[in-house]
Amino acid sequence: MKVRAKLLLFLLPPLLVSAFLVKYLSGRAVRGALREQAAASARAGVSGAIEKDSAAFASGGEPELLPVLYSLKDALTASEVFFAGPDGAVLAHTDVTRKGGALAEEWREKLLSPEGGYEAFGEGAGYLMVFIPVLSPAPKDPEELALGSSGGERLGTLAAAVPLDAAYAAERAISRRITIILLAVYAAILLAAFFATGLALRPVRLLTEGTQRIRLGDYGGVIPVASQDEFGELARSFNEMSRTLSGTIVSKNYLDAVIDNIVDILVVTGLDGRITRANKAALAAFDRPAGELLGEPAQGLFSGEEGQAAAWLHLLASEGQVRDYETRLNIPSRAPALISASYIRDTDGTPSGIAVVIRDITLRKKYEAELSRSNEDLQRFAFVASHDLQEPLRTVTNYIQLLENKYRSALGPDAARNVDFITAAVKRMRALVRDLLEYSKLNAELKLEQVDTGEAARSVVELMRDTFAAAGAEVALEQLPVIRADRGHIERLLQNLLSNAVKFVDGRPPRVTVGARRTQEGWVFSVADNGEGIDEKYSGQLFKLFGRLHGAAVPGAGIGLASCKRIIDAYGGRIWFDSEPGKGATFFFSIPQQPAA
Repeated sequence: MKVRAKLLLFLLPPLLVSAFLVKYLSGRAVRGALREQAAASARAGVSGAIEKDSAAFASGGEPELLPVLYSLKDALTASEVFFAGPDGAVLAHTDVTRKGGALAEEWREKLLSPEGGYEAFGEGAGYLMVFIPVLSPAPKDPEELALGSSGGERLGTLAAAVPLDAAYAAERAISRRITIILLAVYAAILLAAFFATGLALRPVRLLTEGTQRIRLGDYGGVIPVASQDEFGELARSFNEMSRTLSGTIVSKNYLDAVIDNIVDILVVTGLDGRITRANKAALAAFDRPAGELLGEPAQGLFSGEEGQAAAWLHLLASEGQVRDYETRLNIPSRAPALISASYIRDTDGTPSGIAVVIRDITLRKKYEAELSRSNEDLQRFAFVASHDLQEPLRTVTNYIQLLENKYRSALGPDAARNVDFITAAVKRMRALVRDLLEYSKLNAELKLEQVDTGEAARSVVELMRDTFAAAGAEVALEQLPVIRADRGHIERLLQNLLSNAVKFVDGRPPRVTVGARRTQEGWVFSVADNGEGIDEKYSGQLFKLFGRLHGAAVPGAGIGLASCKRIIDAYGGRIWFDSEPGKGATFFFSIPQQPAA
């Protein structure tokens, strides 16, 4: 039902009730007024008859009274007229048979009262009994006045029963006029309410038309604002909503296109975990139409027992988000997948749903397995190759030493230099093979434990004491933390960086400082020196295998910093440096917080 019909129906009951009350109250008032008018007219006629024929009433005889009563009956169109004495006996009556009778008990007290009056009686109160006391006239003869006669003695009561037909006819006529007036007034009220509601509801109709336009796709439509009242405020709010919705719908279409073209599976669920939306990748992965997928519990997308399939939901509830939770899809291939999920929140921050991104990592697992096999093969090859190269190098070294000891004097100075050159080359080769062997072992599984890095640094300094002494180096250790890591890795990192710090100098005694600070990405360690520095343009090759910046004059195979990077990569951290030529260098490496055992 429309608002106008509701308003008119709302107005109708009070209008009907008010019409009934007006009709009822006005009818009572009109009836009372007409009775008063009829009573006054009858009293006037009765009083006139008393004054005109006072002698007849004074005589009290029926022959004298009957003409007066009949004349009064005709004048008033009365049904009956009678005169009763002070004792209540009927002295004369237009119905002569009732002469000499007594007044009925219900009328006796009223008719004999000194004031007179009127009373309605009969069926439907169709008659009005008017009664006036009749008093003896005051004497006019001076002799009578002298004798003390003042008149005014009650002679009886003159009563007339007047029919109210005329009054009731007038009442009905007035009632009809009142009814016609009420109908006209209320019709005007309803008509005015009809047009007033039409004017008042015009902004609502405009709003309805605006919403219809939005339903049909006209998201930027506005409605005219012609008033400053509440409807005007509503229209302005609607226009603002329409403009916002226009941008939102464009954004929604854009977002829908993006979501449907995402290669990962994306589903949106309610807080109960039931799917409310799924992108094309989800429909294709589970080979189900949208109608079947929507409404299903999201845990049904994953294989395993009910508790295992819903474990990510419990993790989301406890931590507020899920990142890369590994599971398997509930499809025939049981493909491995990573779940990332977070709450969708309203503008007030209240969770209203869950966005779930599922990445099929079948290919990644395949490539990881292949890469793992390749790394294992490479590591095995490097280990075998470096190990097997040791024995020939030892043989060459032994025979060179044998030649040098036995035939140095016979070979001459040129041969001695060649022997020295061969010996040095073999030593470098042995060092390179040893470093390669150590580098190949870095892929071993992390052996995490609580490591006091300060103690590890002191062990490295003690191990390299002769190297530092030969270079005249000073090493300062700041306060270093206890972290969860592989102690061998920490010592290898510090040994490589400290070795480089005292190796690449510009003539000054090396000064090296080892420190650490806590950051958002974990602990960041630093090794700062006062050496010759490094040009930033070499940063791309510095951490590569065999990435050397110096010639053969500086010992080393270019494996130390590559080993450091490989260790840091295993922890998910990073390594970098800050330097300018001639101003020393500071190497940094970060170790993110590792999970507890």
